[in-house]
Amino acid sequence: MTSVTDPAGFPEDRNTGHRRSRAVSIAAMPVTVASYEPSSDPGRMRTQQLGHLLFITTEAGPRCYTRDLREIARGTRQAEGFFVVAVMGATGAVVQQDGRTVEVPAGAVSFWYTETPHVVDYPDGVDVRVCLLPRRAFGVRDEQLERVTATVADAGGPVAALVKQSLLTLVETAKDCPGLVAGRLACNFADLVATLVTEQASRDAPATGDSRHTRIREIHAYVDRHLKEPDLGPRTIAAAHGISVRSLHKLFEGEGTTVSRLIQRRRLQATAQALTRKDSGDSTVSGVAQRWGFTDPAHFSRLFRASYGISPSQWRDTLGGTEPSDPRDTRGPVSR
Repeated sequence: MTSVTDPAGFPEDRNTGHRRSRAVSIAAMPVTVASYEPSSDPGRMRTQQLGHLLFITTEAGPRCYTRDLREIARGTRQAEGFFVVAVMGATGAVVQQDGRTVEVPAGAVSFWYTETPHVVDYPDGVDVRVCLLPRRAFGVRDEQLERVTATVADAGGPVAALVKQSLLTLVETAKDCPGLVAGRLACNFADLVATLVTEQASRDAPATGDSRHTRIREIHAYVDRHLKEPDLGPRTIAAAHGISVRSLHKLFEGEGTTVSRLIQRRRLQATAQALTRKDSGDSTVSGVAQRWGFTDPAHFSRLFRASYGISPSQWRDTLGGTEPSDPRDTRGPVSR
């Protein structure tokens, strides 16, 4: 399957940034696209399916692509998140994710993950080929994935060279592959990328950081299991893991967030998801908020608006109970 998405093909949207955001959303998932040159050529995007993988070629003027908490929550109606491996063309990019910022030079291989807020900035123009790999079918551990987001693959490594050449070849030839061959090629390429991620994660892992990463991963899982408990906080988490509150806070130094902010962010994501579903039980905003651990409705509303730009009731009335016919959300976000 091959399609070419031209943002200029949406004449009903006078805002060119909105047109670009909508075009990218149709081709992949909800994002916000901002241009350095509002009157420039909107650019072109080509997508090709290969088995369970999606390849995207994008060429455009200087752009900045942002996927924030609101767009991630809107994308919960998709079946899954995607791990992205990108090969830069004649221009480079700046990728920000998980508290890291990396400059990706022209011709280099980089990574990011669609279900964590991120920014991909192309100040000199967009010339990139990417592959979206479904997270559920991508055989790497969560901590390995977290270590490689917003990093550049070792340019001199043989695995990175294989991934780069394979991606550039498949993005041009996927349309010509019969179904059975496409499926085998997709699995082989996914395995090759997983090998590169494993190699990269091992290279970038701190010498004594394995136990720390394991403990942090355990705490994230504990938070997700106990989100609905109003008393969930640093004290209860520290007690459950046999450490002091001070040690817990020290553990999160360098993570780009605090324990309390982690809990708050996950609760906001959970309420945003619940408000978009028909089967969310109590459909009132206060009922959903209380179910996910927010005891003060007014405080919850302020936090929600600060994170998503609209009130919880506006979010529910706009998105609640709507299901797109395609697993990819075809409505782009409002450009900000």
